[in-house]
This record gives sequence, structure tokens and C-alpha cells, in this order.
Amino acid sequence: MNENIIAIDGPAGSGKSSVAREIAQRSTYQYFDSGAYYRAVTLYFMKRHEELGGKGKFYDFLNHYEFLNKLNSIQLSATLQKKSENLIFLGQEDVTIEIRHPEVTGNIKYLAPYREVRDFINANLIELARVNRLIMDGRDIGTEVFPDAKFKFFLTADAKIRARRRWDELKEQGIDTDYEKLLEEIQKRDESDQNRKIAPLKQAEDAFLIDTSNLSKNVVINMILSRI
Repeated sequence: MNENIIAIDGPAGSGKSSVAREIAQRSTYQYFDSGAYYRAVTLYFMKRHEELGGKGKFYDFLNHYEFLNKLNSIQLSATLQKKSENLIFLGQEDVTIEIRHPEVTGNIKYLAPYREVRDFINANLIELARVNRLIMDGRDIGTEVFPDAKFKFFLTADAKIRARRRWDELKEQGIDTDYEKLLEEIQKRDESDQNRKIAPLKQAEDAFLIDTSNLSKNVVINMILSRI
């Protein structure tokens, strides 16, 4: 078993990111949000779309652009920081803030289902973990990326609660958005993640399930720490 990885999976807004960050502060693990790489890849192609005139729907552009053949031209990297947000780079460009924009979130679903995209990102995640002791959150960390992780957790919560959490998070970052739109996006994302053919969102058989709907962050943190 791989003791260098703590895998925390679950749907958007279930609290896994904030919990994972806090556990990293209390341990020797470094925190990394695997979704940051999915966001970065999505942003990369959104920028290509804009550079070529931004005509047509984004998903139509992807097919026309033959984006799968261009994955290996993407340079993904991260600077892990213990006391602040990890820095995410596309080449030399810091995209840490930009990848959190709701428009990027809404477009991830067009790339995430492709096995080629997932293999490319997983290879980058595995390389990152090769030289770091990580607590990583995502949707398939314990099932696909690190199935040998010794510590696996699956966090979930009611969709309305998750939408409110995401709304609060964006507001703190100065991003103004509509709660109802966020709820709709989260529900659509859940359906897409759970029903995709490649690496669907699901609880690993050996993962510990925590419903965070009515639990404080500290309670969840202590539940995880006690099992570790």
C-alpha cells in the first residue's frame, strides 16, 4: 500500500478541498487539488478558442481543433505551498486565479470524459506524487489515480448545501455569480461525473464515507485524522 498518498474523493462542494488543506497543515503531507489540472487543461483550450476568434460553441471548437492531438504540447506544473494556495502554471503563466472562474468550471465537462485527457492528467499527478507526500482530492483519486493509496475517504453532501458553499467561496475570491446557476451547474456536473463511461465518480470499496451536510469542518477533519 502507498502510505505517501491520502485520497479524498467526492462531488463538487462536499468540503473535500478545505478539509484536505487543513489536514495538510496538521501533518507532513502537502495538499494538492487534482481538479486544478483539469481546470488548467480546460483553460488552455479556452485560450486557444479565443486566440482563433472565439467563434462557435466551445465543444464544437474542440472537435474542429482536434484537441486530443495537442495534449502533449501542454506544459502543466505546480508549486506546492504549505501555508497558501498552490500555484498552477501553464508553461510559464500563473493561472492559479483564472482556472477558478465559473466559465472554466462549466467547460470541464467537455474534456473530462475523454480517456486521453484523463491519462494525460493522471500521468502529471503521478509524477507530482513521485517527489511529494500528498493529500489529494478529486473524483477518482482513490479509484483510478492511486488505487493503492492506504488512506481513502469519500466525502459527500446535499447539492443545495454544496452550491451554497461554492457561492461563498467564489464571493470570497471577488467573483460575483448567481446561486441558482451554481446549483444547476453542480447538479449537471454530478450527473455527468457519475454517468460517464470513463472513471465515473464513485466511492472506492475501501474508502471511508463521510456525509458532510450537517457536520462542521473540524468534525470531519477529526474523523479523518483519527482513522489515519
